[in-house]
Amino acid sequence: MADAPDDGVVVGIDGGGTKTDVLVLGVDATVLGRAAGGGANWEGIGVEAVGAVLDELLGHALDRAGAGRDDVLAWACCLAGVDWPSDPARLDPVLDALGVGGARLLSNDAFAALRAGTSGGVGCVSIAGTGGVCAGRDRSGRTARTMGVGMGEGSGAWSLVGRALDAVAAAHHHSGPPTELSDRFTAAAGVGDVPALFEGVTRGSVHVGADLAGAVLAAAADGDPVAVQVATAVGDQHGRDLAGLADRLGLTDEPLEVVTAGGVHVHGDGAFRDAFRAAVLDRVPAAGFHPLEAPPVVGAALLALEAAGLPGEPVRADLLRVVGSGS
Repeated sequence: MADAPDDGVVVGIDGGGTKTDVLVLGVDATVLGRAAGGGANWEGIGVEAVGAVLDELLGHALDRAGAGRDDVLAWACCLAGVDWPSDPARLDPVLDALGVGGARLLSNDAFAALRAGTSGGVGCVSIAGTGGVCAGRDRSGRTARTMGVGMGEGSGAWSLVGRALDAVAAAHHHSGPPTELSDRFTAAAGVGDVPALFEGVTRGSVHVGADLAGAVLAAAADGDPVAVQVATAVGDQHGRDLAGLADRLGLTDEPLEVVTAGGVHVHGDGAFRDAFRAAVLDRVPAAGFHPLEAPPVVGAALLALEAAGLPGEPVRADLLRVVGSGS
């Protein structure tokens, strides 16, 4: 346990669908405590369960920092599922009940990744993981997001799997070209042929999940033309999402920091990445691309520092290095 801080602490929380990360910093941005546990998306587990997850992890992280909840100067809760103007009213009562002092910032978890990956928090982030979302902030502090509803925008792994299933079915019907995806998907499902795959999907005996996106990207990397087409289409959609967000924020005619995060961005080298970047550059010619290489909770902690009136940007690089290295 660290020595009790004399000047207070700040807390950053990055709560996703499957994992929540809590980081406690001193006012000099020294890492004092950290804890991780289950997801904190109220849409998946309910509002009260989110409160229980945060209560437990805050307790662990603050204990390790030698701090109490009344020592908190500011805390930033960046949580999945905070998507609409009505959502803070759902979560505020359980956050109030945690008994944490100081200023509180509640936002979608995409803004943690955005702050971690951009200078001064200005720019746009594209997250393509199990699902997909884009978020951005201009120099005046105005923010915007895509809706994350899977319509009119990319949905990360689910977009890859959905398009691939369509291509496998088309190949079976001879209305589309043959593809290695047929063998890869039937093997992953443990069935003998394509009709058995779709019988299982439609009757509930075969589960097709977002994890099959890896098979799509692998087939594209191996040169399967249909898989390349799928990865290209999904990358292009995510790129157009990012470019559209930049346009909404008036950021298309200036150098723009574009942060990429999530498993599809990490593993989608080749067709997906090329199409994503081409679609962004088509409308934002001065865009620069910055893969996020440290946990997004760093961004939440920076937001907490700034909410406490403390400088975040001068310590961002060191904090990314320290937290990213696990030290």
